[in-house]
Amino acid sequence: MAGGTRLLLVAIAGTVFLAAAPSSQTAPSSEILGITALGSGANEAWVMAPGGARSIVVFLHERGESIPQDYLGWLDNLAAEESAVVFPRYETSTNRTPQQMLRALRVAITRAERHLARLPVSGFGGGPIKGVPVIVVGYGLGATLAFYVAANSPRWGLPAPRAVVGIFPRSGRFPGIELPSLARTTRVVIQVGDADTTSAKNAASDIWLGVEHHPAARKQLVVVHSRSGLRADHGAPRRSTPQAVGAFWAPLDQIIYDVRGG
Repeated sequence: MAGGTRLLLVAIAGTVFLAAAPSSQTAPSSEILGITALGSGANEAWVMAPGGARSIVVFLHERGESIPQDYLGWLDNLAAEESAVVFPRYETSTNRTPQQMLRALRVAITRAERHLARLPVSGFGGGPIKGVPVIVVGYGLGATLAFYVAANSPRWGLPAPRAVVGIFPRSGRFPGIELPSLARTTRVVIQVGDADTTSAKNAASDIWLGVEHHPAARKQLVVVHSRSGLRADHGAPRRSTPQAVGAFWAPLDQIIYDVRGG
């Protein structure tokens, strides 16, 4: 993680704020950037747009963890690393069908990216977003959804993501719903834990099969191995220990740096 200004997520009376806080290499700042809530219900999305943002990260949560507070540390890190973050809700209950979730994601992400296009932050403003790297990342159920979002984005009138990252998928491809081919330039990374459940490993294998025709040089299937301080089970990406941060946050940061050229 780079040594820039840290942005701390603070919940105050039901509203979440990003408050710039000093790192060891920066002076204190009084800048406060809010998380804007757009839409409502399953179509809701929260948008974090730190000044100087150079990329957009669409972050898709695990089933049942549908508010930003569930991922405060990770979202804080992404914002501090100069990414605007779109956090779609996509569910109001755990019994929504994949079709319903994808419809909600289309509405929420479209609205969020239109909102970003109007903001006076680096790379944005002045109309449709052009040339700003978009990275779609998901965890658990969100990891599976991330591939459908990335593959369908051009059909939805959204930029084709530069990268899609699926972290410990919980389910494989959705029966009866086509997973279109990704743009050949999109970088693909799937992470699976050696201590995760057999069904989760099978899910990752099924998604990997779904991208079998994607260019080999543009895709990776990464097995996260358990080690001292890290058991690579399904809950590992949600932990904020130094070992978990090194296994999940740091590789994602590197992917973002790579696709935006630094």
